[in-house]
Amino acid sequence: MATVTARRWPLVSLAAIVLGAFVVYGLLSTLVGVPRVHPDEVRYMIGASSLVDGDGLSLRGDEYGFGPIHAAVLALVLWLSPDLEGAYPWFKLVNALFWALTAIPVYLLARRLLSEWWSVLAAGLAIAIPSSISVGTVMTESMAFLTGAVALYATMLALERPSLRRQLLLLGAIAVAFLTRSQLGVLYVGWLLALGLHWWISPAARVNVRRLWPSTLPLIAAVGLLLARIASGSSPRDSLGAYWELWRGYSPIGVAKWFVYHLADFELYLAVIPLAVAPIVLAHLVRRGRAGAVVDSAYASLFAAANVTGLLVVAAFTSTPWGYDRLHDRYAFYLLPLWLIVFVVWLRDGLPRPLVATAIGAGFAIVLPALLPFRQLANEAGIDTVPGALWVWIEQQVAGPGPLSGQRLLAVFVVGLLVAMLAVPRRAALTLAAIVFAVFAVTSVLAWERLIDAPEDAVFAGGLERSWIDESVPDGALVTKLYIDTECGSALERHALFLTEAFNASVGRAAYIGESTPDGLPIERVDVGPGGALLLSPGNTLAAEYVFTQRGIDLDGEQVATGTNAELVLWRVDGPVAVVGAESNADLAAMACA
Repeated sequence: MATVTARRWPLVSLAAIVLGAFVVYGLLSTLVGVPRVHPDEVRYMIGASSLVDGDGLSLRGDEYGFGPIHAAVLALVLWLSPDLEGAYPWFKLVNALFWALTAIPVYLLARRLLSEWWSVLAAGLAIAIPSSISVGTVMTESMAFLTGAVALYATMLALERPSLRRQLLLLGAIAVAFLTRSQLGVLYVGWLLALGLHWWISPAARVNVRRLWPSTLPLIAAVGLLLARIASGSSPRDSLGAYWELWRGYSPIGVAKWFVYHLADFELYLAVIPLAVAPIVLAHLVRRGRAGAVVDSAYASLFAAANVTGLLVVAAFTSTPWGYDRLHDRYAFYLLPLWLIVFVVWLRDGLPRPLVATAIGAGFAIVLPALLPFRQLANEAGIDTVPGALWVWIEQQVAGPGPLSGQRLLAVFVVGLLVAMLAVPRRAALTLAAIVFAVFAVTSVLAWERLIDAPEDAVFAGGLERSWIDESVPDGALVTKLYIDTECGSALERHALFLTEAFNASVGRAAYIGESTPDGLPIERVDVGPGGALLLSPGNTLAAEYVFTQRGIDLDGEQVATGTNAELVLWRVDGPVAVVGAESNADLAAMACA
């Protein structure tokens, strides 16, 4: 009985971690007042609204183009809520639940190599990563973290024994991950690569290829879909849905550069030590795999394949103009539990430091940060480059004259952690885990502060009504968002345009005027024509029932309401939309700033 009770304590501890993480992250999410990431959060809220309204999954009446599962979950929350404003905090609480539950598949994955208590440590570290700030956003990251971890665990099981049942479970897990976030479809490629690596490392793991027929089904389906599109005369890039722009040529040098940069970002994100010890652990796992240890070979193969394929996808995207020349650990953090499990294996094994593998790990740990431009690390893209919260803060503390700089302190950070890795004795192994956790904690505090103290809060500051449009129009009314970029335009105004749409389900269409920047969602361009008419094309006038737009643009219609601290205006038009007092785009831009 005592033995059974003792075995329950790790599971009790895991449950406590899940519950504690849910409570902590749920409370933190309440401090995020409004959506921060545009247009991403608005997109998912629009998708949820379209489902609840019975319009199917769409964006402003156009094809949705993104994974439907997340939108379906949000739609369920919205259906149970009075409106979008009431649903917003619950969206984030659901995120907190998904994030906390990720500890369970990470624990199960770690158990393939570790005992219960060591696996609890790995699971706890995994959900302590600073990317937890994603909980405070209405985006797919939290759910993708969970579904990605489940898919990685299913891949591990299938590598160990690729039975029909395990392959089908794997394909199902990858499908759920893919339908949550399309990028996670790369896990299927990772599975195929991991299988090849596993067979190369451990000949004992090889099976008759014919037993793998279930794993060929997605490949056959993808090729069939591509050929069908070509045969129908449509472009192959349509297969990528909303990501059609990524059907393009890529520079191998550019992709390789961003691959290295993201690997360096991983190192600094993880507090150096997990990357530095990875060669030690992986070499040991490969040796055991070659000696017949299938589990060790499977994990080494999974680790290598998932990281190579996952980081290649992120690097390829970042090398495009839509990568905005900055790091995107936002798209790769689902891989971090693999590194943390390797780290915990090293701790469990007693901090082994074989000369060659240790030298390789230390060499990588020194070279990678040296190759990464410091500006890439210390940037203000809060959700994209989470470690930036720490390094922007450090750079601010040492700004001004003097010998210290952010780059020099980064060197001290790397060298100091390497010294700890090499010098801490075995009996103090958990000290290294505490150091990694401490770096996570400090970075998390700074990252959450950056997310919480954001300028978007000014839009409704003072208790202004968020659903001001829905409160002003009858049920079933369709409202069009209209805007023009001007020299006098402000960040407050841009945030107000996005957030008004986010919290008002009646907004279902949008148009931008002239050479203004599209807002990243399905939108139409209009130009000011004779008599102030807004023309979609010559002779084709924009028509709308209601329109909301920025202050300074007078429409031919009835002013119904104003809202937000940017003083946006809602107009009733009931027909062709025309501006008063302007005959061209330039006239309107000048009038808006008058």
